[in-house]
Amino acid sequence: MSGQAAARRAPFVAVVLLIIGCGLVALLVLNTAIAADSFAERSLSQQIEQLQLREQQLRQEVSAAHAPAALAQAAAEQGMIPSGTSAFLVIAPDGTTQVVGKAKPASRQPPAGANPPAAPGGNG
Repeated sequence: MSGQAAARRAPFVAVVLLIIGCGLVALLVLNTAIAADSFAERSLSQQIEQLQLREQQLRQEVSAAHAPAALAQAAAEQGMIPSGTSAFLVIAPDGTTQVVGKAKPASRQPPAGANPPAAPGGNG
């Protein structure tokens, strides 16, 4: 009877071994997927760090470009000159206006070391 009992247990043992084998294969696939995701995460983290550094560099460049000295230099390169003294309009609560100060037009200063232009009607 032991041969007959073993024959009856064979399908049960085969099913159990098949379930264990499928479980091991599933664990292997899951482990591989987790490892691949880990590599992708590391790559994305490095990319984020590089982009954050680039953003910081760009912010510093923008801050430097907005500095008063940089703006004055850029304006001078475009031929702009500093304005003269300004006058202001002061509007009273009753709607009347008053000019405060005297506006003077801007004048282009000759470059340093250059001879100033001769005065019209001068000796010469």
